[in-house]
Formats: sequence, structure tokens, C-alpha cells
Amino acid sequence: MAQNKAVLSDEDFLRSHLSDYLDEGLSSANRQKFDEIANRLGMADIATDYGIRRGRLQIEAQRLYLNEKKMRAIHELVEDDAARANHEAAEIEEVGMSEMKGNAFRFIALAAFFAIIFGGIYYFFKPTPKPTFNALNSLIYEADVMNENSEGRLNFPTDKVEEVNNYFAKLPALGFEPKPLKALPAEWKVAGASLIDYDGAKITVTQFQNVTGNEKQYLFFYVGKLDQLPKGPIGNSNGLVYQSYGSSNLNIMAWEADKNVVGMLIGYRAPKDLAEFALKVIGP
Repeated sequence: MAQNKAVLSDEDFLRSHLSDYLDEGLSSANRQKFDEIANRLGMADIATDYGIRRGRLQIEAQRLYLNEKKMRAIHELVEDDAARANHEAAEIEEVGMSEMKGNAFRFIALAAFFAIIFGGIYYFFKPTPKPTFNALNSLIYEADVMNENSEGRLNFPTDKVEEVNNYFAKLPALGFEPKPLKALPAEWKVAGASLIDYDGAKITVTQFQNVTGNEKQYLFFYVGKLDQLPKGPIGNSNGLVYQSYGSSNLNIMAWEADKNVVGMLIGYRAPKDLAEFALKVIGP
């Protein structure tokens, strides 16, 4: 039994190394061992027989090769040429759309990246914005300065109402149509007019002076809305609705003189008296 096992073991060695023997893939020691076992077992022709049969098998396998004509016939069993062409066109279009979407996504991502970069640069290096026109504070300041000394502050000194109206009518790019002055109450006279420019905000100003003393009043007009001013006490003088304010030494009466035009009269008298003066000089 032990001898049979040894023989079977040698046969297994021969059969498991046939391919390597024919292909000269065995080491010299194993090749010598293969020859010795084959001769001893009387199987010297095993390698030759195996090579012949392997060659025949390869020839038969080659006969099973499907040429282009046969492959085309098999394809047509599944779908015809038109359907296959449509499928191929759809696949090409799908690939093209996918590539286009990818390019669009990359473009958007790149644009967003540069937008963030340039936005950050602008945020850190942008010029300091100019302060916006604060009508109430600015015009109280102008009235205070002109009260102390109006020389150099009034570009058009005159004591005639008609000349003030002509001066304002000829000013370019005011942004609004100036309302002409009417005849003044007997105790008041015109003492000059001017145009003030606060970084593009154009304001007209007319100075009035009491004929019996040094009391002065200042009438301003500018583009704006009454609700842009701080909330103040509301009054009504014969239909003229106004808001009133006060500084340390002056009173202010502001009203909507026209659409998008605010009128502001500043002087020493009470807001109600200022409103009555505005009605006589400008009208409702």
C-alpha cells in the first residue's frame, strides 16, 4: 500500500507539472526529477502526448471564434442597427452633458472663489465712506454761523425778493424747483441768499432780517422727506403741518414744502410763529 501511494504521488507530480514542463518553466532539478519519474513509471511519452492533445484543443477552440459577421448577427438579435445607433448617441450626449455640468460647476466654484477674494480685498481696503447729509444738525450749524457773521456765507447779497427768486431759478442741477418768495411782511426784509453743497446735497438758503433790529431768520430748502428727520412735536398752522425742534438758542420748524422737498425755517421765534411766517412768504 505504501508503494502504491508513492506511485500515485509521482503520477500526481507528473500530471501537475506537465504544462510547466512543456513551456520550459521548471527548474533544472524539477525537470530532471520529472524525466526520472516518467522513465521509471514507463510514462516517457506523457509530455509528448499532452502537448499533442493541448495543440488539438487550441485548434478546436480557435474554430469556435466568432468573427465580426457572426458578432453582428448576435447583436441584431438584441437590437437593430438604428436602435444601437440611438443608444450610442444617447450615451455620447449623456457624457457630453455630464462634462458640461462639470465645467459649469468648476466655473461657478472658481468665480465664487475670486468673488470672495476680491470682496475681502475691497472690504479691507475700501475708502472710508463720507458721512451722509444730516439735515437737522447741518442746517442748525449753518444758521448759527450766519447769525454770528453772514459775510462770506451768502453768495448773493441782496435786499430784493425778485432778485432772490431769479438767483434760485438760474441755479443748475438743484434736483428740485425752488418755490418763489412772495411779498414779505412789513417788519421783515431779505438780506441775501446762497447755495450750500454738502457732498452733492444741494440746499438753498435765504436770510431774512427784521427791519427794527438784528433778529434774523433762515429759510432752507433741500431734496428729502420729512419722515427722514427725527420725530419731533407736530403742529398745524392754517393747514401747514410741521415738526418742530430746538437747539440751545434757535427754534426749527420743518415741513414738506413739495413732493420730495423739505422746507426748514430757523430763527428765535416760536415754531408756531415760524410756521405763520412761512405761510406768508411761501404759502401752503
